[in-house]
Amino acid sequence: MNLFTFFSNILNKRHGVSASTSDKIRRDWASINNLLKGKSPSQLRQALITADKTLDNALRDIVDGQTMGERLKNARDKFDPITYNKLWDAHKIRNNLVHEADYEPPY
Repeated sequence: MNLFTFFSNILNKRHGVSASTSDKIRRDWASINNLLKGKSPSQLRQALITADKTLDNALRDIVDGQTMGERLKNARDKFDPITYNKLWDAHKIRNNLVHEADYEPPY
């Protein structure tokens, strides 16, 4: 399952997320799409950070784990292998963006 399908399923109540989480996903997804349209480096960075946070909020409702990394590990069976690996790569880039001052992500 790819990320778009995953979020679509969440919004259609197939994964058991709360109504408030579903509403937040809808708002965040609209914001992410607007940021991606801008295509500036800062907008792309913010889109990635927001998408990572949105995924983490959804995962909190459907899998156990103290950290995003633990929740992502516990959600492995929710994604196809290619998407799962891309999510991990994106999460690592997000971590570098917020924790390393001079980090320049690949675009």
